[in-house]
Amino acid sequence: MTHFAGKQEFTTDELAHVLHSYSPDSSRSTISWKINQLKKAGAIYQIGRGLYTFYYKPEFSTELSLKSKRIYNRIKGVYAEDIVVWDTVQLGKIYGDELTKYWVFVALNRKDLDLVFTEMLSFSKKVFVNPDKETAARYLIAQEEAIILTALASETPFEEFGSYLCMSIEGILVNTLLEYENILKPIGLDIHKLFTQAFSNYNVNKNRLLRYATRRDKKREIIGLLKTIE
Repeated sequence: MTHFAGKQEFTTDELAHVLHSYSPDSSRSTISWKINQLKKAGAIYQIGRGLYTFYYKPEFSTELSLKSKRIYNRIKGVYAEDIVVWDTVQLGKIYGDELTKYWVFVALNRKDLDLVFTEMLSFSKKVFVNPDKETAARYLIAQEEAIILTALASETPFEEFGSYLCMSIEGILVNTLLEYENILKPIGLDIHKLFTQAFSNYNVNKNRLLRYATRRDKKREIIGLLKTIE
């Protein structure tokens, strides 16, 4: 549609307005039906609540590697509550370059962090709990492989693969920003490149991203990043 020339995305209201201009007598329900037909035909793609694009982008698969699944299973052997996991392998796939570290981030109930940390001291990999900048610089950055325990926030976006709860791409992006200055920038990750690659190559649900960013008090920073890549 020429009305959206040069636009990467558009809202339901904008699309409805254009469709109504071609068919002024159409009711609201008819317009909604036409939008659904356009979606089914692959003419438009939904990228968020009330947000569409003409450009198809695949979903990012957040399924864990076999190595990370083994770690997940071992943690579940000492902790019965829910955990949500992501790792630098997934991050590297979004980023477009393999990262030099294999770190697994495990989000769980804040009140259980110290208990689970104690239970995991026998693990072969070094375990850290919410490492601050000093701890990261002195101990974590030197580790090729590590497990990092973090607090699980409410409304964390995740996907289920069998019995595994994996952080969604929106969750990975927000959590990367949370960990960026202390942990991920020091190993060479470029946050601007990460967001550019994510939005260029995958279907990122912007509403879910901003909702979770708000929950983690990172909405302003996320909006700032989005403005630089749009």
